[in-house]
Amino acid sequence: MRPPIWQPPIELSLKESTVVKRIRKAKLFVFLRQIRHELFDSDFQLELAKIFKDSSVGLSPVPPAQLALFIILQAYTVLFR
Repeated sequence: MRPPIWQPPIELSLKESTVVKRIRKAKLFVFLRQIRHELFDSDFQLELAKIFKDSSVGLSPVPPAQLALFIILQAYTVLFR
């Protein structure tokens, strides 16, 4: 089972827009939210998916683009505590 391609919405939701307006310090979060569809385009996601071996055992994998975004944000929050 290959990981699915992540297809997040491009436009900010009403709730996201409200949060973005209030963010003062964590501008990287806003930046990545606004460009994630460009950063993790389908070609790059297919490249990331090659890391996973095809298997029918276990749980459905999380899309690699989501994992990559999580790792970026986790590293950012650890560095700037």
